[in-house]
Amino acid sequence: MNTVFKSHRNNNRASQRSPMHWLPAIVLMTAFLQSAYAITPLPAEQIAVSTAAVDSAARAGATELAPTEMAIARDKLAQAKTAMADGKDQRALMLAEAAQVDALLAEAKARNIRAGKAATELRESNRVLRQEIERGAK
Repeated sequence: MNTVFKSHRNNNRASQRSPMHWLPAIVLMTAFLQSAYAITPLPAEQIAVSTAAVDSAARAGATELAPTEMAIARDKLAQAKTAMADGKDQRALMLAEAAQVDALLAEAKARNIRAGKAATELRESNRVLRQEIERGAK
């Protein structure tokens, strides 16, 4: 009985050293690395998204209403393109993401300023209307 146990234990050691034993772990690790790579956007894709954000902010009037934020967004976008051309993908990705955030900020600021102006005009219209109503009541 003792010899059966020893041979079984020796078979386990042999199977642990077998390259086939590591195959599932290697396949799992490869799949994990591929999925992690797929989650990280490529700099070119992020630059395209950031360019669209800068264009959207410009259409919203951010060039005139939020010039500082737009200048920062455009500068970071240009830096991202340069970094990508130099093969510095991580830096390009970081700068492109920052450019997108700055462009969104510029667009939000421009829309906020426009909304504030519209509210001011509406209040003024209401004031004038009230004055006319009061004159008509006299």
